[in-house]
Amino acid sequence: MWRKGMGTAAQLAAGVLLLVSGWGWRGAAGFLANPARAGLLVLAALGAGCAVTGRIEMQPLRKGLLPTGRQGWWLGLLLAFSLVLLLFLPYADRHSVWVWRAAWPRNAGLALCAVGGMVRLTALRQLGPQFSAYVTLQPEHALVQEGIYGSIRHPLYLSLLLVPAGTAMVFASWLALPIFAVSVIFVADRVGQEERLLAETFGAEFRAYQKRTKLLLPGVW
Repeated sequence: MWRKGMGTAAQLAAGVLLLVSGWGWRGAAGFLANPARAGLLVLAALGAGCAVTGRIEMQPLRKGLLPTGRQGWWLGLLLAFSLVLLLFLPYADRHSVWVWRAAWPRNAGLALCAVGGMVRLTALRQLGPQFSAYVTLQPEHALVQEGIYGSIRHPLYLSLLLVPAGTAMVFASWLALPIFAVSVIFVADRVGQEERLLAETFGAEFRAYQKRTKLLLPGVW
């Protein structure tokens, strides 16, 4: 019964291993000495537990019905960039490279990760087998309009704005600013592609859905 969410839990566990590896296993106790860094591991454990008990399976390479073009190349580049950051951010924090001295960015970053993680898991559970990292359609694709999708149309992209920058802030890194800027550019492009695809596929149903929902922020935008 719980096997369906094990893949998502494994991905979270791999992220934690990269973070601790970047910090250095010999000084792992120092990683946990900061409440925000320790809190990030707690969030990952909670997320893994929710994925398993909620049977939330994330398969980003599910291609679907449409040709993917160069999307695979861009997604591969994004993945490589993300893996490097997961190693570099804790390393830079430990060695005081490009870091804030104040404590508040760490706590704010942890809050962003908590909100972004909750949004992501909620959206993944509602999408189910329709989720893909590619802009595409799955067999018998339906327009999800309930739950979190009843308020905003792209909660997964909201999580992409919150979690990467939030993670950098947990490690007090100045890279949080360029990371957020790159995330905004990526999300803006992807949202535009998805909106056009959904409008072409679902027509009047999607246009009515657009009118009663926001793009990324409930009640705001």
